[in-house]
Amino acid sequence: MSDAKQFAEGFSEDQDWRKAAVAAAKAARTRLGSGPCDLALVFVSETYAGFDPAEFSTLLAKNLAPLRVLGCNASGVISGRKEVEMLPGISILAMRLPGVRVQPFAFTQGEIARLENGAALVKELDLYPNENPKFMILSDPMSGEPERMAALFNEGYPGAPLVGGMASGLLLHKPSWLLLGSTVVKQGLAGVALIGPVEISTVVAQGCRPIGDPLIVTKAAGNILHELGGRNPLEVLRETLSKCTPEDQRLARSSLFAGLVMNESRSEFRRGDFVIRNLIGYDDESGHLVLGTNLRRGQTLQFQLRDAHTSDQDFSMLLGLLPETDAAPRGALLFSCCGRGRGLYGESDHDATLVQSLRGPVPLAGFFANGEFGPVGGRNFVHGYTSSLALIK
Repeated sequence: MSDAKQFAEGFSEDQDWRKAAVAAAKAARTRLGSGPCDLALVFVSETYAGFDPAEFSTLLAKNLAPLRVLGCNASGVISGRKEVEMLPGISILAMRLPGVRVQPFAFTQGEIARLENGAALVKELDLYPNENPKFMILSDPMSGEPERMAALFNEGYPGAPLVGGMASGLLLHKPSWLLLGSTVVKQGLAGVALIGPVEISTVVAQGCRPIGDPLIVTKAAGNILHELGGRNPLEVLRETLSKCTPEDQRLARSSLFAGLVMNESRSEFRRGDFVIRNLIGYDDESGHLVLGTNLRRGQTLQFQLRDAHTSDQDFSMLLGLLPETDAAPRGALLFSCCGRGRGLYGESDHDATLVQSLRGPVPLAGFFANGEFGPVGGRNFVHGYTSSLALIK
């Protein structure tokens, strides 16, 4: 039916990037069938020598003819049940979205700096909250100012999902690039807003479990934690770890994080009630801890551990909580942290296979990101070490 949505994946691991681009684009076109491709999300592994995103755009136009394109480079790509890490690969999700308006946008670092608040973002996009937009966004990790942009989208569009990730070509010592239509964007961010009859269900699997007790941040400045529950934070951490099993104490040497409670009104907190942030370092003399986010007095913080078993449990549980699917066509985007994959699970294809096993079969594309966007508890955050999934229908 011409008025039905349609989703199709295209993928190639050919060692020649031009052949891979043509093969992936043709596969997506064949599966999509006749009629327009309203939007294509494209992800390219930066292991290719001499890759030219402008020429890639031309090949995409010739073999898929998408009306809108959003893409980036990455250390690895995801398609279907397959995850390709640090190896050649091109992944595409092509979409036919009848009745849906696809509005592209991009911001340079300078333009981001001039956005004073959420209202300024709304004015710049000329898109209003009552239109119920859903956002897909790709960003350069540095110049895209992802934390600030997530906050601006929360302020300007309360409750609107923001899904995506940060280009990870830098892991292969290649500069980031984003693709918006036929334009190659070298800094800042690029994205699309979907307006109209389209639904996006999201899952953000952070893969951590709390240890010790939740305590109040009683003194902090910027990202430095001075007091936790009125005590020296390093002493609290050492006391917490002393009560852990030997296995967890070993795990803490490489996989220790801080969790900040999202909804302070709850009487108790469980796994999934936190947004997870890095513990960057500590000062032995003062006992201060340095976190990967700014803190404020009154927040509730609990230390967290991350391992393969917890990550698997977490993602499985959250996928199981999604509404039951009907026969309507669906597509999926999976933005998985570079710290997951084989390095976490000891095997390839874990998260993609889990999605397909619990919520598939579904056309799926994605990439290994240098940070992920996704909503938790109704607010959008920038995450690390997560798998952020968007199911579109």
